Amino acid sequence: MSPTYSDVTAERRARLGDDAEAQRDVFEQAYDIAMQVVRLREGLGLTQAELAERCGVDQGDISRIERGSVSPTARTLQRSAEALETRLLLAHS
Repeated sequence: MSPTYSDVTAERRARLGDDAEAQRDVFEQAYDIAMQVVRLREGLGLTQAELAERCGVDQGDISRIERGSVSPTARTLQRSAEALETRLLLAHS
């Protein structure tokens, strides 16, 4: 019988160690923030450029946040939340 996906990933996780777990947590939080920003921005009918202007940040920064390729500063998150007329909910591990 072929190994299941769970079997394969469990073996891989065991080989990677604790550092990989911490990196996964950071990635998941960045993804959660990214999805909130996209959903809220689109809900308000804003483009990335319009949100960037409201926040006082570069449009490229908004793009990187939405792709999850950067960890935005607390200040950028606060400014984004204010521009999106909401609070960003951050997951705590």
